[in-house]
Amino acid sequence: MIAKLSAAFALALFTVPFFTGCSSATDDDSAVTGDDGDGVAEGAEEALGSGGRYCPAPYTGGFSSSAKYMYSGAHAAMEAAGVTDSSLIQTFGDAKASVGTHCPEPGVRYSDATDINPGAHACSRVHELRMHGFAAWYRVPAEGFGYHIHAVYSGAPVMKSSLKNQLASFYQKRNGLRSNTIERYCPITSSEVAAVKAVASGHASGESCSPGGFYCGGDKVKGDPRSLYKCDSDGHGASKVEVCARGCAVHPGQDDACRPCVPGGEYCGGDHVSGNSNNLYRCNANSGPTLIESCKRGCSVNAGTDDDCK
Repeated sequence: MIAKLSAAFALALFTVPFFTGCSSATDDDSAVTGDDGDGVAEGAEEALGSGGRYCPAPYTGGFSSSAKYMYSGAHAAMEAAGVTDSSLIQTFGDAKASVGTHCPEPGVRYSDATDINPGAHACSRVHELRMHGFAAWYRVPAEGFGYHIHAVYSGAPVMKSSLKNQLASFYQKRNGLRSNTIERYCPITSSEVAAVKAVASGHASGESCSPGGFYCGGDKVKGDPRSLYKCDSDGHGASKVEVCARGCAVHPGQDDACRPCVPGGEYCGGDHVSGNSNNLYRCNANSGPTLIESCKRGCSVNAGTDDDCK
């Protein structure tokens, strides 16, 4: 469920071409984000729970690797790229070194900057993420970080200025760091730039849809990633069917559909998930809900935030 923030988060960046970040990576902290927004430079993860100061309440000083803090379209694109939730390192965090880059975007609960385990073949994973709309970079100790992938989803409807600046750096095939040099660890190709730009503009370049099929915006049809569309008879245009209150889920090989619940969100049975009304469940992206707890005094449905046991 989308939590309402009490105050919009804003961090002025890029008032000069590149600004000085405040992490241990002094030369290659992000000129475009503050430190690449990674928050996982050597030793940083241990400090995430108490040292942060940039995110607004209730996120101040917090940290999570839960998919519930990802934009639903970004989560679907990540899964389509072959990356599962088990590879998530950070979906939002308030480490001092990140200077707010991993805070939730203004007015929403998700952060559009995600850190991902690189796996056994880092550049292959980076390539797949890029082809599904992520400006993604492989971060290494030589830059002052632990090994990980830093990814910014270009199709998010809300994005802080620091991430917009990282996208601009990516489009120039640069590293998104303060040095803003050409990316050298997993060099950025023209086709990857085109794929990221296509998602940013709301459609996948060169693709066609199946007439009569249902698609989330950005999945083979142009449109809002939070809305469901029906493909026109020509296989190119599409008409909007519904604005999805809880996000739109991409189902490769099948019709896309509005999500009944927000992945990672917690719901009482019967409140957008099936189950006993006295039980609390966690919404899953591509399967049925998972039982969290049988509530002894019943389950409380809370508008605008997670349900919980009474």
